[in-house]
Amino acid sequence: MQEDKLAIFFSFIKLLTTLLVGFFLSNFLAFIVVLPFINFDLGLINLLLLHPKDYPELRTALMILQGITALGIFVLTPLFYIKFVDKSLSLSYLFKERAFYYFPLFFLTILLTIIEMPIVSWIGKWNEGLDFPAFMDEFETWAKVQEDKLRDLTLFLTEFHSFGDFLLGLVVIAILPGIGEELLFRGILQNKLKDWLGNIHVAVWVGAIIFSAFHFQFYGFVPRMLLGAIFGYLYVWSGSLWYPILAHFTNNGFTVLMMYLYQHRKVELNIDTQEIPIDLAMLSLVISITLVFLFYKISKDQSAIKGEKTIE
Repeated sequence: MQEDKLAIFFSFIKLLTTLLVGFFLSNFLAFIVVLPFINFDLGLINLLLLHPKDYPELRTALMILQGITALGIFVLTPLFYIKFVDKSLSLSYLFKERAFYYFPLFFLTILLTIIEMPIVSWIGKWNEGLDFPAFMDEFETWAKVQEDKLRDLTLFLTEFHSFGDFLLGLVVIAILPGIGEELLFRGILQNKLKDWLGNIHVAVWVGAIIFSAFHFQFYGFVPRMLLGAIFGYLYVWSGSLWYPILAHFTNNGFTVLMMYLYQHRKVELNIDTQEIPIDLAMLSLVISITLVFLFYKISKDQSAIKGEKTIE
């Protein structure tokens, strides 16, 4: 048992090392690709990242930079890790066909992801109003500055002046994170945590905490952690990474679509600033819990039919 724990510990070290190498290589490649867009001015990249609103003409370049970085870190690096570094996992194990082609689960995943948005947004507003204790004043100041920077960057990247901007945004904000972050956090990390901690439920929640902390937006920490836990259980119950990927894509993609439609006056709802009434939030909570239970029940029934073991 001790040897197993030691092996798992070293697998974490190998994963971290691989991610660090992937991080630097992905950023280097992204800078190389973007250089022609900024007249080969390296200093401009740093200014663009720090003050994106000052360079509206370089919005596409910044989106490409973000996209290549996300592709390298969250998609190619985990794939490399699974294929060449740690072969205890495999893509066939992570992406089981039997779940994804079952329509009720497919439909429930999309429905749940949309229905839970009001309660997640309401919790997000509550999280934004939290005050840290006095001894954490320095951290609170840093967290607020970080939050403002990331919010400015997000708003800048989601200014869709054309349908082409929308499609590029959909790829960078919804498709790449949906595939890559689920592959890394649920496919690799959650499975490693399960082996290390010996409890799948603890693994789901620890993975969700790490997933949320990774985004460095502590005034949105709680709702993102809850989403991470939902994605984690979709994977556990269905047995396939396709479901958390679908849920992650739906969550991000629906937001991107609504922002595009609002900016082009196709809808009147501004999803970014809309206040969520408490009664709507509670209704969203009740229906979401019901849908989660249905997803669990259908997954369990399907596993029983196929003679597979399920997680209670």
